Amino acid sequence: MDTTNLDSAASTIASLLVILFALAGAAFLARRFRGTAWGQKLNAATSPISLLATRSLGGQHSLAIAEADGQRFLIGISRTGITTIGRLDDHD
Repeated sequence: MDTTNLDSAASTIASLLVILFALAGAAFLARRFRGTAWGQKLNAATSPISLLATRSLGGQHSLAIAEADGQRFLIGISRTGITTIGRLDDHD
């Protein structure tokens, strides 16, 4: 093998390794910061929406009670989508 070809092959392998490590680093960072806004995780206390309860209805159907902006909603969840059934009133 010619030394020019050997240098070219070594350069190509080195470039591929740099690209591989860059992709692995980007994947690590994407996984670490997934679901966050600039790396700051939202917790239940700061989130404006919370899921209060769920109940399976069998199959792939369920009901959920969610709270948003101080109001509670009954939500139907199925394989085909999510439907707001209605707003729940407070019973104080």
